[in-house]
Amino acid sequence: MKNSKWNGKNVLVVGDSLTSDGRWQKRFSELTGANIETHAYGGLGIIEIIDGKTASADKSVCYDPITGTGFEFGPLTKEKIGWADLVILLMGYNERHIEYGERGDMYPEKATLHGKYAYALEKIYSFIEESGNHNLHIMLVCPHCVGKYDWINVDGYGEFPEGSGRSLETMAEAVKDIAAYHNLPCYDAWHNSGINRFTWKYFANSSTAIKEDYDPSKNYVAPYPQYADQAHLNAAGYARIGECIAAAAELA
Repeated sequence: MKNSKWNGKNVLVVGDSLTSDGRWQKRFSELTGANIETHAYGGLGIIEIIDGKTASADKSVCYDPITGTGFEFGPLTKEKIGWADLVILLMGYNERHIEYGERGDMYPEKATLHGKYAYALEKIYSFIEESGNHNLHIMLVCPHCVGKYDWINVDGYGEFPEGSGRSLETMAEAVKDIAAYHNLPCYDAWHNSGINRFTWKYFANSSTAIKEDYDPSKNYVAPYPQYADQAHLNAAGYARIGECIAAAAELA
């Protein structure tokens, strides 16, 4: 991407396993010329991403109890925010179990998607004040359309939890509303990335929905071990997301 507004600028990306992998931001950097730092860890919910792993005893902050425990992960800091010219937030994949709430919610009083994002953004703005980095840009990214994997037996189109009326698409709509409420740009990876039920075989970590080596006689840690990973991405999928976010960032 020639003459990118982020060429030589500092971009901090914040998220969970989709971001801790590192590959989408590598493609972002190749296209924009930006310097990238990553604050992300797999299995985390929004509050743990912002405040660190041990910051809260609230079990709703992280859906996956296996990947969400047993490691150290530090909080987002004013130094990281002070360094950045742009912060990109790609979160929520581990929050599919929570209610979305409404505008005006704030965590911990309201442990909703709106409330958790409001908490995250308030913390970031407090770091902006402390660091004096008032020209910082903030951009939200909606989760993309995922397939099933061994921790959730419903793809992004399906209702989860059962009976909730929520899907990953409705979460994407909620994230767009959160961005609009806070006057921030948002890239809608769900509707605009081209990753969907027809292209998971090209972009997802697994080209098949069911594990070829699944053995029902074995014991597995995850609750749905028969499903291969079509939630995370392969090299082509991460490159696609990186390209999409890079293009959207030119308008941020």
